[in-house]
Amino acid sequence: MNLKRKRIACLIALPHHTKFLMPVALEARKRGAEVIFFLTMADYPFERDLIKNGQKFRYLTDYMDNVTAEKIDSTLSRLLDIWKSRCFKWDGFRHWSLFEQSRFFNAAIEEYFCLERFIEKELPDLFIALHERNRWGKLTGHLAAKYGIPYVTFQEGDYHESRLSFSAHTEYSTADLIWGEASRDMLGSHKSAIDKLIFIGNTHLDNAIKTYSNPLNKKRVTEELGIPAGKKIVVVLLDLEWAAVIDKRVWFEFFKGTNNEIIFIFKWHPNALLGTYQKAEGIIKDLSPESIMLYTYDPYSLLAIADYCVTLGKTTLALESLAFGRPLFALPSRDGTKDYYVDMGVAQSVSPLGNWANLYRTIEEGVPPHIGNNIKEYLRKSFYRLDGKAIERAIDIMKYIFESRQPARGKGQGTRGKEQRAKSKEHISGRVSFIIPSGDDAEVLLATLTSLSQNVKYPDWEVVIVVNDENIKGMLSGISGDMQIVDAEGHNLSLLYNKGAEAASGEYLIFLRPGIVYFKDEGLLDGIENSVAGLPLKNPDMTPYCLGIGYDFNFTPYKIQNIEYRAQNTDNETFMSQRDAKGNENNPPSPPFGKGGMGGFSDENYRDAVGGGFIAMSRKIFESIGRFDEEIANHLIEPDICLKAKELNIKVRYLPDCLAFNYKETFFGEDVSDENWKNRVKFFAKWVGKFPKDEDFINFAGDLLKV
Repeated sequence: MNLKRKRIACLIALPHHTKFLMPVALEARKRGAEVIFFLTMADYPFERDLIKNGQKFRYLTDYMDNVTAEKIDSTLSRLLDIWKSRCFKWDGFRHWSLFEQSRFFNAAIEEYFCLERFIEKELPDLFIALHERNRWGKLTGHLAAKYGIPYVTFQEGDYHESRLSFSAHTEYSTADLIWGEASRDMLGSHKSAIDKLIFIGNTHLDNAIKTYSNPLNKKRVTEELGIPAGKKIVVVLLDLEWAAVIDKRVWFEFFKGTNNEIIFIFKWHPNALLGTYQKAEGIIKDLSPESIMLYTYDPYSLLAIADYCVTLGKTTLALESLAFGRPLFALPSRDGTKDYYVDMGVAQSVSPLGNWANLYRTIEEGVPPHIGNNIKEYLRKSFYRLDGKAIERAIDIMKYIFESRQPARGKGQGTRGKEQRAKSKEHISGRVSFIIPSGDDAEVLLATLTSLSQNVKYPDWEVVIVVNDENIKGMLSGISGDMQIVDAEGHNLSLLYNKGAEAASGEYLIFLRPGIVYFKDEGLLDGIENSVAGLPLKNPDMTPYCLGIGYDFNFTPYKIQNIEYRAQNTDNETFMSQRDAKGNENNPPSPPFGKGGMGGFSDENYRDAVGGGFIAMSRKIFESIGRFDEEIANHLIEPDICLKAKELNIKVRYLPDCLAFNYKETFFGEDVSDENWKNRVKFFAKWVGKFPKDEDFINFAGDLLKV
């Protein structure tokens, strides 16, 4: 599928947004998409880079009409009436004038309703933005969810230090396209949704290395900067703390031990104050007249001509210098923290100030082999692949999102795209069919089968084993009873379940992954007569394994593992919240998007979804819903089929009086890999705007909020 006639709305802000997003947007346009760049009103000239690149754009305020203006005025008035009574309850607001507060609220509300009007008028099929950590990213994400529009976001820079905002990096994103494994680990530690994180590499750096390293470009830059021939070029990259240093004694120590063999180029941090830079420039030029000071200059042009780079503190450019193949030397930040890049083994130390022994040794002997090996691994983890195809990977993901949403959105579509309806089969009234993939662990499968023989009390039941490992067949030959064997290949749980359902003859279908020990099923058949049903799953030590499935702050399903449930009344909407064994609130599901949302439930028998390795339904329900989606990751197929059921107004029931155990977890996660991103993206793409959501960020963030 190409992007022809797809309308892609691209949010542009600071210059580095343009740097990362422009290559993706322009490639999408080449593939036939109509790309609309839109801007918010801000103190910074967001439009500057677009004008320089000859791109048309639209301000959100262009969509202001009388109806929108009236919405803005009435909403702001109502908000300020409430806010005035609240803002005096916290002493911290004494630092923030009412004028500034109202100005901020006015801007945010204006942007919200203008963006909503933009959506109504332009009808975008997809939003892209650098990330959703600022207010514009969140406003866009919220409205994208409200209108069921996919939202693709990207990584902003080198995520080398912890930030609370990382916990909100994947809240609304359909897919969050990041540089590599290191970023995933950082975002994962902040509770971002791992399922939404897709490796593509750096969309700017891939092409920049090729473009800026061109010999003609390097010659142009060296001539422009007036660099004498025969000098070793050392580019110095400063973080914000070092960029504020105007103490002449510090810079005197810095230059101690250097000689005329090298020339320093100082690339100042872009957020440093001009006045501070000018003072530092005077000091450094006085101490080292040959040094070149640059307040604003294309940093990649400098990395391309550099022989060596020195980073003062943590900067994204330090990581990028390694991608350009430049040996890196480092001084720690001025706050006294550890030397980040030296500790990681990718840079050599030039600490304390004036200690240039490692630099001169490298000039003579080259980079030490152990440092070179560390750099290779660091680049692999940080950039996934530096193969010039990051933009192509981003486009492929956007195309697949559109494919996953075919046919066009509409109510009552229980199956979409390539999914097929389940085959109708003559069945035996009252018979129960247990459908179990074999897996590759005979002991685990035997535990499940033994539990059925001991605990199933139905007068008419059968077992359908879908064998996906030839080694299991020998073990099954010694088992008696009403059992069918179906051959299959692979570890795609949906496919195995579907094959089992096709072969089964029962009126009731119970899908079990191997490792689930069946124990108690009181009321199960009544529960699945007109519903999709699940039950409590516990570990062998009786601790909860899965007590139904909820959705967290990221619109992402998770296994509920709480013990105590209690009803609460919030906003006149009764819903269940949970407490863990210590009595702490733990991810209470709340109604999304106001009252009556899919996430609200008023009875202990209901969950957003059920599963964990056990999910049951009558054949008529299974056939009306359709097959399990064979293009979705194993651990997401249960939430997916529950969403299908709810779309068709079929209830999803949690049966607390039943019980099974998780002897060993199998299949879940086995089909999730860095390469196999489609089986996760499809789940989030097909249900945009229809997910439940837990809006309680404080509870979600938990210990991340501790100072």
